Amino acid sequence: MIPFHKLPIEIFIQIITGALAPFQIRDGSDGTYLGRLVTLCTVCKRWKEVISRTASLWATIDIRDPTAITSTAISRSANHPLNIIGATSSLPIRSWPNAPDGWEQFVNTAIAVSTRWRSTQLVVASEETALAILNAHAPRLEILEVKSTTECRLDVLEGSSTLQAIGPQVRRLVLHGLAIPWHASSCALGKLRYLSISGLKEFVPSCEEMLGMLRGCPGLVDVVLSLDRTAGGETSRSRPSFTLAQLDSMSFSGLSPSWTLAFLETICTPSVRSIDLDFDFSDSDHLFPSVIKGVGALCSSVIDAQYRLEIYFDGPYLQWTCHPDDKRSNWRRIDLRAGNYPAPNTLETLWAEVGISRFAPKSVEITLMTVDIELPKLDEIDSIRSFVIYGGDTNSLFTYMSNPTTRCEWGLPELEDLTLYDCRYDPERLLDMVSVRYGGEGSEGDNISDDRRDRPPPLKDLTVCHFAGEADLATLNLVKDIVGAECFTLEDVELELSDE
Repeated sequence: MIPFHKLPIEIFIQIITGALAPFQIRDGSDGTYLGRLVTLCTVCKRWKEVISRTASLWATIDIRDPTAITSTAISRSANHPLNIIGATSSLPIRSWPNAPDGWEQFVNTAIAVSTRWRSTQLVVASEETALAILNAHAPRLEILEVKSTTECRLDVLEGSSTLQAIGPQVRRLVLHGLAIPWHASSCALGKLRYLSISGLKEFVPSCEEMLGMLRGCPGLVDVVLSLDRTAGGETSRSRPSFTLAQLDSMSFSGLSPSWTLAFLETICTPSVRSIDLDFDFSDSDHLFPSVIKGVGALCSSVIDAQYRLEIYFDGPYLQWTCHPDDKRSNWRRIDLRAGNYPAPNTLETLWAEVGISRFAPKSVEITLMTVDIELPKLDEIDSIRSFVIYGGDTNSLFTYMSNPTTRCEWGLPELEDLTLYDCRYDPERLLDMVSVRYGGEGSEGDNISDDRRDRPPPLKDLTVCHFAGEADLATLNLVKDIVGAECFTLEDVELELSDE
């Protein structure tokens, strides 16, 4: 083995470069790239000499570094492309406290070397500074992230356009709180792979402007739109469709249902693997079936084999997530969150558009957060494998699980996992439900083994969670005896169930 101090200089530099790579991005760590590099210079004279004369090692500057070190790095990095880190933390931009010392000076220093930008992450506090960055001459720029502490719209003179001065090789663009001339900008972004637009409320682009920009970025792989309640009512007319052939993931938050519907109907995404939608149906609940149908139409490309469907109810919100049935990396997922449309009422629409299609899920998991649903609505969903309830009254569920439904001999006939968190219920009703499904004796000692119905599969896991001292341990011990100790869990109780 070669001693470290005798390694060839080229290999030594590769090791240092790899070790410092995590500090070239803002990951919440305390140290900076240059801070660590300067520390390495103190190890020994040879290390200091090699590091000092290796220009590529000095090509990252951070707003947290002292001005003198930043100047030294710019000088020593010669003509190497620069990585600019101009944000002080990973917190949301409007959660910043006061601007850090030297903020304005750092931004001006960065703009002065724009011809060497490779990756630039800057925070601005004015429209003028934002324009200076977006119109800078940066022929090497590949990654641009500009975030404004206040929302602003960038107006340009007629005949000029924001971003065209930025080189056409830009691969990643992140804009927060900045509204740009969307149509004029798309022509400079033909090679864009990642697009994120967020933090807009007053200057939200129109649906047509956003579609126009996306149309001008045919190579997009990931798109994230997080806006503050886009306007609806403008998307009823038909539009020429276009294809984003390489799009892998799309995430829309704050878009109106009509916007989402327009996107689903206009953009063809044959390669998409991940879809995240989060929107509010408070004034357009009539569009929910159409949106579900539009998302369901993507199942042929997103869900190409068996999957599990997770349905999560929380107050007025429904969250619907499709996960692959196994963990292979090439599997895909859909995540939809709909609000202010009575959550329980969405179930029938959801199942009508998805559950009875040829892409019906292999299994369904339902979680209720203090929400009651009409249990007969579950009759059509005979593939429910998991049911989790937080803080609700579960007596009606126990009754439903004990009796025939319109389709089956049992409510939730395929249920494997049942979890009850701080729920209100009669322990005897729980015991009766378990007894009748397992063919044992009820809470009154009645032998119900002569029930002629075929037994449903036994539960694989029954979890009951109470605050300490609230559980009826005697009755729950009987439940445990029926389902088996290996399948029963009682949580957050100081006393342990007996193992007898």
